[in-house]
Amino acid sequence: MYDYKDRLLQLHQNVRDKGIDYYYIPLSDYHNSEIPNERFNLIEYLTGFSGSNATLIVTPSQVYMWTDGRYFIQAEMELEGTDVILMKQGLKGVLSVEEFLDANMGPEDVLAFDGRIVNVDTYKRYNDRLLRPNMNRRICDADIVSRDSLDEVGYTDVWLLADEYNGETLTSKINRIREGNNFKKVDGVIISNLCDIAWTLNLRGSDISHVMVFYSYLIITNRDVILYANKSHLKNVEEYLEKNGVEVRDYNDIYSDLSDSDFYRKFGIYKMLIDMKSLNTSVYTLLNEKVDVLRFDSIPSSLKCVKNDVEINNTIKAHVRDGVAVTKFMYYLSNRFSGESSPNETEISLEKKLHEFRALQEGFIDESFDTISAWAEHGAIVHYEATSKTDAAITKDNFLLVDSGGHYLEGTTDITRTFLIGKASPKMIKDYTLVLKSNINLAKARFLSGTTGKSLDMLARDVLWQEGIDFLHGTGHGVGHILSVHEGPNNISFRNRKDIAIRPGMITTDEPGIYLEREYGIRLENELLCVEDVTNSYGTFYRFDCLTLAPFERECIDIEMLTDDELSYLNDYHRMVYEKISPYLTEEECKWLGKVTAIIE
Repeated sequence: MYDYKDRLLQLHQNVRDKGIDYYYIPLSDYHNSEIPNERFNLIEYLTGFSGSNATLIVTPSQVYMWTDGRYFIQAEMELEGTDVILMKQGLKGVLSVEEFLDANMGPEDVLAFDGRIVNVDTYKRYNDRLLRPNMNRRICDADIVSRDSLDEVGYTDVWLLADEYNGETLTSKINRIREGNNFKKVDGVIISNLCDIAWTLNLRGSDISHVMVFYSYLIITNRDVILYANKSHLKNVEEYLEKNGVEVRDYNDIYSDLSDSDFYRKFGIYKMLIDMKSLNTSVYTLLNEKVDVLRFDSIPSSLKCVKNDVEINNTIKAHVRDGVAVTKFMYYLSNRFSGESSPNETEISLEKKLHEFRALQEGFIDESFDTISAWAEHGAIVHYEATSKTDAAITKDNFLLVDSGGHYLEGTTDITRTFLIGKASPKMIKDYTLVLKSNINLAKARFLSGTTGKSLDMLARDVLWQEGIDFLHGTGHGVGHILSVHEGPNNISFRNRKDIAIRPGMITTDEPGIYLEREYGIRLENELLCVEDVTNSYGTFYRFDCLTLAPFERECIDIEMLTDDELSYLNDYHRMVYEKISPYLTEEECKWLGKVTAIIE
């Protein structure tokens, strides 16, 4: 077992030795990836907290950790005994990291961080807020976390996603990036978001667990394309890159190249676009010393969030395969727990069983994220992950929440179903039906062009708000195409500061939930494809097509709580599930699916 106290004590000592008053540690890598390679997970290394969103502030004597509502319960459990002070961000009276630093830093204090894992947006925001004219505060770059025992980045071989799966050539994508309005103001752009790079080049890797990317930077000028990556892992795509005019340099050469004035003259770069949310401060500092730097919202991100016809048609196929796997898993559960006694099953054993069903599907590559298999009270931990310590035995009369997904050659899936094991109480049935109503209300939306995710969020959340209930996460996120299961800029959440209009071709999840601490969690998630509906004198209306294919828990639905429209939608959805999934099932599985998807009168 790791001795987190010893690691934090050493870090406190390093802070004191370097004359630092506040040391900032985000959960990030050199590209501000949502989920970094394990090598970069300094927060888990120092504290044991395994959630995907956290920030540490370390002083000479104390440690504070910020995380969001998805992880409050989990953080309290995992931080127990570490002396880390948990800051529940978003709750009344809890200062944000910026507010905390501004309120506590003295006029001469020093804030430090490793510039390679802090993005430019964060650096500039803190710089503007904390460095006031009447103070002598300083912000400096320092890597003081000793982490020799952590493994190096596990680079993986890069592979080509064939044209039949991506629908657009590398050359076409490069040209579209160059044709963007922002590009016309500059000589080049540096792309540091790993998903953007993989999408642009039609390449995939596995340098981050369950995310199909490889560590790299990409510079595009008006005439050149330069890729910085681990050369030894590009052997399978060397010819492809050369044929498409992509010059390859070693990953770490980015620092020496950007320090060299001759590099900029050679490639004619005098003004450079950067994405401040993904570019790290160390790279930015080198650029800013040599050329004019202009901020932009990632061009590839704005392009790739709208899927082309090839991607959409393939994603539909991926959801059929995934639906078969999930339906077979549901049939397995129904048989496994049909008797009076509880079989020897746990959260982890069922997680493995679901993986087996997915692995049998044609084109399966990997899970799209770590499966959440959460029994009873563990379901109230929004991003729970079963471990050997927490692995709960599945008994009876409660919910099993399973949030999972897969990467297939055709596309990426993300689905949550909450299964009843045993009998449900009236309260369980009411709560399940409320979440189902929330899911349906968003899924059957019709909305005018220009409607944003923030506006649509109310359709799902209103059902729960009327009961005085809320969930502390977004209602939906964009889904990448064999990249990251979480993809912006499209999202559905009233809390997001940046509000994006939902457009045809965008795939966004629909995942409301109810979470009752020490009781259970319920979440129901489908992926929705925005499509054009009708155009009339009022404008163009859009709607959603549901891509996800798996039944809901029939025994937990209180029909009296559903409106006629909601019941009609549910019956139509179950009819679609049966029609698309039944051809791939055994005779017994078909009979079972027919029962659980039968029309509800």
